[in-house]
Amino acid sequence: MNGQPLILVVEQSLHDLELLNSHLGILNFSCICTKQGVRAVILAQTHQPDVILLDTMLSNWSANRVIDDLKHDAKTATIPIIAVTPLTAAQEDESTMFTGFDDCITKPYDFNQLEVVISRYI
Repeated sequence: MNGQPLILVVEQSLHDLELLNSHLGILNFSCICTKQGVRAVILAQTHQPDVILLDTMLSNWSANRVIDDLKHDAKTATIPIIAVTPLTAAQEDESTMFTGFDDCITKPYDFNQLEVVISRYI
């Protein structure tokens, strides 16, 4: 886009989507955002972001389906995908819930943690 790392944010909550977009802009990242899993796959294929933040609680398409589509497409297979999950879900069973994700962050957002996790991949 403009030389800044590109992050695809897939977040069910409009409030959280706007919050992430704003904060990532402050950190000098470019963002493309969506609330829909199917649109996330299309945006990832079209723009090939550096990192994808994927809400695990999507309502229209499951996060697992999004991951499956992305990991089986040569254009998007190597893009790191970071799970965004409620703190309670992260505490339950990470081994089954986070299959296919490269990393995980929890809600409510800790922006220091977010920056550290993203910097691992950019």
